[in-house]
Amino acid sequence: MRTEVKMLRILSSLALACVLAIAATAQTDNPKVSGGERDAAQKIEKAAGAQAKLDAAANFVKKYPQSALRRQIAESIAQVIAQTTDASAKGKLAQTFLGIFNQPDEASLVTLALLTAYMNTGQTQDAMRLGAEWLAKNPDDIAVLQNLTIMASGEAIKGNNTFITQGREYGAKAIALVEADRMPSWFEAAKWPEYKKQALVSLYREMGILAFKAGETAAAIPFFEKAIEHGTIDGAIYLLLTDLHNDVYERAAKAVTTTPSAEYQAAKQKAEAALDRVIESAAQAIAFTDGKPEFAQANAALRERLTPYYKYRHNSSTDGMEQLIEKYKKRPQ
Repeated sequence: MRTEVKMLRILSSLALACVLAIAATAQTDNPKVSGGERDAAQKIEKAAGAQAKLDAAANFVKKYPQSALRRQIAESIAQVIAQTTDASAKGKLAQTFLGIFNQPDEASLVTLALLTAYMNTGQTQDAMRLGAEWLAKNPDDIAVLQNLTIMASGEAIKGNNTFITQGREYGAKAIALVEADRMPSWFEAAKWPEYKKQALVSLYREMGILAFKAGETAAAIPFFEKAIEHGTIDGAIYLLLTDLHNDVYERAAKAVTTTPSAEYQAAKQKAEAALDRVIESAAQAIAFTDGKPEFAQANAALRERLTPYYKYRHNSSTDGMEQLIEKYKKRPQ
């Protein structure tokens, strides 16, 4: 049920600033830049690859720690690191960068690159730590909020509940931002509607899992219902939601047997309403899993459960049951 965590940050479409151009500008506009600094900056620009540029930058910073070119060089190399596609390599490059550019205002230049690397290499503890630092300064970063929620959910599925509280906090914030149509300033407007749709599918799913793993099944149900409403393709969510509805029904049905006669009718109606939700949920799950080999056993078990429930609510008849299932098959998934 887990897809690889991907950062959804859109990188700037602007070309990377050329360090040589920076040096050339400094030659005319900043008399404090020496010829040696310009030559060293030129070596960084000519170096092939991020690691080579970092090596050249290390030499530059060691020799000219107070150079007026330091910030521009750091920004340029940080963008080279951000565009590195190999997650493991990106993390190592970012760590090397931090060792070279160690002034307080320089670390933030590679925070997102390092966070992306942690996420994509499954380093949850480090991702949560660095993510919290980033969100303290960038509380509305939807992409980071979403991906940390996904990571927390993934850990919960594996039995690690350490990040459940943190994940639920981030997920709730991300949902609020997306539902409010708070498109980030860096986002491409034409892609926002599709991103919004997919983000909500994911976020409702993860929030449901986190609530379920926290033992709060009543809280999990509406999240799973929302995930299905928004078009999740995770069959396990359909099955789990049906089980949760069934648990609610069984508790309500058991309560009827001990309810005083004066309250019996209300309790019975509550149990029947819960059963109707099971029937609808089961029909929807059957529709979604029909014809999918990986769900063949679960599909058959659901049909076996649904039949007596449906007959109980429809005068011992199954008339209309298949039509109910077909109704959900016709809905866009």
